[in-house]
Amino acid sequence: MAEVKQTDISRPIVRKVPRKLRRTTLVGSLITVLVAAYVIFTNLPVFTVFTGSLKTSNQITTDPLGLPNPVNFSNYVRGWNGVAVGQSMYVYLWNTVMFTIVGVAVATIFGTMAAYAIARSNSLISSFAERYYLVLYTLPFLATIIPLYSMTGDLGLRDNPAGIGLVYAASWMPMTVMLMLGFFSSFPLDVIEAAKTDGASEWRAFVSVVIPMSRSAVLSNVLLAFIYAWNNFSHTFPLLTQPTSVTVAPGILLFSSQYSVDQGAQFAGMFMTVIPLILAYALLHRHIMESFRVGSFR
Repeated sequence: MAEVKQTDISRPIVRKVPRKLRRTTLVGSLITVLVAAYVIFTNLPVFTVFTGSLKTSNQITTDPLGLPNPVNFSNYVRGWNGVAVGQSMYVYLWNTVMFTIVGVAVATIFGTMAAYAIARSNSLISSFAERYYLVLYTLPFLATIIPLYSMTGDLGLRDNPAGIGLVYAASWMPMTVMLMLGFFSSFPLDVIEAAKTDGASEWRAFVSVVIPMSRSAVLSNVLLAFIYAWNNFSHTFPLLTQPTSVTVAPGILLFSSQYSVDQGAQFAGMFMTVIPLILAYALLHRHIMESFRVGSFR
């Protein structure tokens, strides 16, 4: 009878990790390190602004990346009251809110309707309109600033935050059309036809069926338009020149004069203007992820 070899159970069994698995693990670890470094790098400006808002001007100059010691909350008082510039931060925020609401609302409403009309039509006019909006999308803003300055003065819109919001809406509308056109081009037509079979008009089908199903894409455009409007400098700086009509982006610059700058109040003002953006992204960021998932930007 053949003897059965017994394995020495005291000797640990060592299994070699496949080379391909080790390479995959190494690549994954490298990607994790790179992503972590990218997150730290992108959040460093926010950290610097926040810590700078709690420092004195001397601490900001000598130790820009260090922690505040001691913590100085008076910067927020001076930043809100606008002692150095003569206008309260409340004025800048209110002007920005008016500018943003008008710009985002007009660009989203009319841009979405234009994109739907272009996507639903196969005529030469819709083809021309699509190319027209594409040209407007690629047109640099500096090429239009002089005509806009003259036009807004003639129409009485200059130094009016809501009026300049209309100018911003016209500038953002090509972006809205391009974003929404990709979504509407892949929209299921049988859903629209079913609504029209039930007696709904084209407008009724658009409002009651298309818009609710396109909510993620619309809210993604709203968030992007809001971010660019809130931080807008190209429209507001040359077209809102009166102290009572200035928005937050150019208003932050007013903390600097020819001979001095209140850095602590300026950093506090910066951080106060960032808070609405953080809140907006926290509320709407999942809609951007959803729009990518359903293919609204294809």
